[in-house]
Amino acid sequence: MTDQPTITAARKVLGRQLAELRSAANLTQSELADLVLFSRSTVGNVEAGLHTAGPRFWRTCDEVLMTGGTLRAAHDELVDFTRELHRSAAGSAQGLRHSEIAQWRRDRTAGSHDPAEASPAPSSDVDPAITNALTTLGGCGAYLNTGSDGLETRVLTAYQQHRNGNPDPLSLILVGGFAGSGKTEFARFLSAVTGWTILDKDTITRALVEQLLLANGGDPNDRHTPLYMEHVRPFEYRCLLDAATESLRCGVSTVVTAPFVREFADGDWFTRLENRCAAHRARLSVVWMTCDEESMHDYIAFRGAGRDSWKLNNWHDYLATIDASFEPPFSHHCVANHLNGAVALADQARDIAARVRT
Repeated sequence: MTDQPTITAARKVLGRQLAELRSAANLTQSELADLVLFSRSTVGNVEAGLHTAGPRFWRTCDEVLMTGGTLRAAHDELVDFTRELHRSAAGSAQGLRHSEIAQWRRDRTAGSHDPAEASPAPSSDVDPAITNALTTLGGCGAYLNTGSDGLETRVLTAYQQHRNGNPDPLSLILVGGFAGSGKTEFARFLSAVTGWTILDKDTITRALVEQLLLANGGDPNDRHTPLYMEHVRPFEYRCLLDAATESLRCGVSTVVTAPFVREFADGDWFTRLENRCAAHRARLSVVWMTCDEESMHDYIAFRGAGRDSWKLNNWHDYLATIDASFEPPFSHHCVANHLNGAVALADQARDIAARVRT
């Protein structure tokens, strides 16, 4: 589990350092914001330790406050520290996944007294790719000391049952993450291995969102202005989750992928959805994709989607609006997709699963 309190404390130390230097220069937050060309809320959130902003923010603050690069160096140290904690947490989670998958195999073997009734073990060409991809699925939860909710076991069991034509337990899996983090690819892996349906926000709602933006005099590729955030986005996510609920009502396990940044920051939202799932006797699991900034940029540039144009043209400003160390404040799973390694494993496993079904 990532040491979220430690990361938060380190962000607050950096924020206090900025506040002290700003005060020493006799500047208010608003005055500093005007000088560095960022919003006052960005300065306030950084000083409060709510997020770290991006390199351009700190480089500009150094120039305005004449610190000789002190703030940028401190920010870089925090980024390195956060990445190391994520790598350590991912390594520990990977070891736990290996143990849980091994136990799953033993349980499957011991669960039947009649060898003819036992589910066949995955064939040698499938097992390594699928289980290796699942070892990237680390059990996390910054505010809860709970372990895995059995998602890995359910995926493996559903794969066995799907291959053998048997029904699988009802599940709703939400896969979220910032743009370019690899959430769609990992969701497709879960769908391919289990046979669960997949609902991708962009696929389902993009055409409607573009027309709504145009009808209101906006840019169809807008994903950052108040028009989109306040008047379009809420209905976009409502439609997505209504579709997922309909799938559960029909007894269809579903994987839903979208950024879910606002939603995953709200514990009450998660509880409401968990209760909705319980009404359909479905298990709810959340997967959060983490990824380094360089890999996110490379992936966004590679896919060349119009909706990403503002992010690419204003990359540092975009980074200032997100907290790369964010994790949902409830029990969840993390996939550490640094350098897109987890997605590469998932792609291999998905291809093999597709060949098995044909």
